Amino acid sequence: MQVANPYRLDGKCVLVTGAAGGIGRACAKALVAQGARVVLADRTPIPGAELATLGDSASSLICDVSDRASIAKLREECPRVDALVLAAGILPFDDWLDPAWDESFDRVMAVNVRGSLNVVREYFQDMCDRGSGSIVFVGSASGRMGGMQAGPHYTASKGAVHSLVRWFAQRAAPKGVCVNGVAPGSIATEMLEGQVFDTARVPMRRMGTAEEVAWPIAFLCSAAASYMSGAVVDINGGLIFS
Repeated sequence: MQVANPYRLDGKCVLVTGAAGGIGRACAKALVAQGARVVLADRTPIPGAELATLGDSASSLICDVSDRASIAKLREECPRVDALVLAAGILPFDDWLDPAWDESFDRVMAVNVRGSLNVVREYFQDMCDRGSGSIVFVGSASGRMGGMQAGPHYTASKGAVHSLVRWFAQRAAPKGVCVNGVAPGSIATEMLEGQVFDTARVPMRRMGTAEEVAWPIAFLCSAAASYMSGAVVDINGGLIFS
């Protein structure tokens, strides 16, 4: 059956992790605008006033993606979703030569890599059994090119995320589930506050906005992307990788 507007998400439930952050928050707004019912999940509560701007189509839950028990509880509270947006992530700017850096490395991997895995493990089989669903991982240009300002822990974690896109896509596509990712460049969110950014590095000569990442993600959650699986979409202002 042909869909009148395949970009619309009416009747779909989308779970967004990291929804208190810039990209996650922007995703929630874009998804609601396309008709989705959105569940915003984060370690910190979503402010009531912000949630109210999304209307009755949005609700929020608290979870820590790095904690399997927390994600199991999330699944109990939100048992069925049509799409996952895995936007939870951390980017510490610290010295990798510091003896205490090992703890930072472990935390980055726990959130950025295992955190995404924890969420997918709860919902993946149900999507495959139903024969439908979309999963969108949020990677990074750092995972493509080896990092610009980001440290080796973040760069390695996002490279791993891109590999997970392809690993899950191979197993999901035969079941009718689409798994894709996005690789944002430098985006003006809280994550990069206080960092000096050289716009000359980017062909568009500016940082991106969270909304410019959110709309491609909304597309990947929609029927308009029904023949896409295993792609990592670059959203980086024109950076070209050799």
